[in-house]
Amino acid sequence: MVAITRDREEIEDGVVQLRFADDDNNIHDISASDLAQVLEGLVAFTGELAKAGEFGDGPAPRIRVRAPKEGSFVLEALVWVQDNPIGAAGLTVGGAAGIAAAKSFGTAAGKAVAQAIGAGIRNLRGQKPVDFEHLENGDVKVKWPDDSVSEVRRETWDKLQQMKRPTRQALSKIMTPLNTDADKLEVRDASVEDTTEEILETPADAVAIRTDYLTAILEAEETSEDERIFETEAVLSTIDFDNTAKWRVKTTREGTRTATIEDVQFLKGLDRGDAIHKNDIFWLKVKETTTKEPGKNVRTEWAVIEVRRTKRGDTDGDAHDDDSTPSTGASEA
Repeated sequence: MVAITRDREEIEDGVVQLRFADDDNNIHDISASDLAQVLEGLVAFTGELAKAGEFGDGPAPRIRVRAPKEGSFVLEALVWVQDNPIGAAGLTVGGAAGIAAAKSFGTAAGKAVAQAIGAGIRNLRGQKPVDFEHLENGDVKVKWPDDSVSEVRRETWDKLQQMKRPTRQALSKIMTPLNTDADKLEVRDASVEDTTEEILETPADAVAIRTDYLTAILEAEETSEDERIFETEAVLSTIDFDNTAKWRVKTTREGTRTATIEDVQFLKGLDRGDAIHKNDIFWLKVKETTTKEPGKNVRTEWAVIEVRRTKRGDTDGDAHDDDSTPSTGASEA
C-alpha cells in the first residue's frame, strides 16, 4: 500500500498534556531524574512518529521547555513542527505533572502524538480493536472494545503493533514516574490557546497505570535473523526435480539438512540431461539463515547458491555412466 505523505505546511504546533497523579489525584513534585526520562522519552517517541511520516517530510518536531509557572508543578515544552511556527506548542505538567507536543488545523500533530501514545498503551496491554477502517487520507481509524476511537497513520499503526525496541523504550520513558511518585498518567491534547486548567477539565484521551510501565520496561523478545555463508563438500542424498526446496544435503562437516537449490546454472544443466549419480561428490556454497521468533523454536534454513561436482560416483552399480538421465519426481540417491 502506497503511503500518503502529510503536507508539513498544514501542520500547526499545539499541545499534548501528560498529567501524572497519585491515588489521591495529587502530586506536587516528581523526581528530577524521572522528569528527565519523560522528556527524553517524548523526544524519542516523537522522533519515531516522524519516521512513520506523522509530520510530513522533514525532521522531527523541535522540542523546547518553557520556564516553570508559579503555583502547582507546571512545565510547558515547545514542540515546533514548522520552521517558522504559527503558534507555540506546549507540554503541560499540571498540578500533578504533564508534558506536551503539537496540534494543527489541517493535520493535528498534537492529537497524533496523544493518539499514538494511547494506542501504544493499549498494545502493551494486549488489547485488540473491534473494528478499524483505512481512510483516504492515509490514516487508520481504530475502534476499541470500550467504544473509544483512535486515529493514526497506517505506518504509525504498524509501528505501534510491532512495538520494536526504540518505540517501546521511548514509551516506557514517558511513563517513568509511574514507577515511583505517580499511580496514573493521563494523556490529553489541546489547542495552544487553551490554558492548563482548561485542558485538565477535558476527558483524558488515554490513561496509563503502573502495570503499563512495568510491561513496557520488560525487554520484549524480538524476531532475530542471522545469516552466514559457508562452503562444504556434500552428497545430495535426496533429490526432488519437482521441488527445488526439498533436496536433502549431507555435508562432511555441517551435518545433514533439507535445502533449497538456488544455483540456476546447475538446475539448467539437469534440465538439459546432466545426470546425478550415486555417490557423486559436490562442492557447495551454502547460505544458512537462522531465525528466532518469540515463542517458537529456532529455525535454520539452507539455500545452496552454487553447486560444482568434484567427483563422479556410481549409478546402479556402474561407474561413470554419462548417458544416464535424471528421473522426474523425488528419489533417494
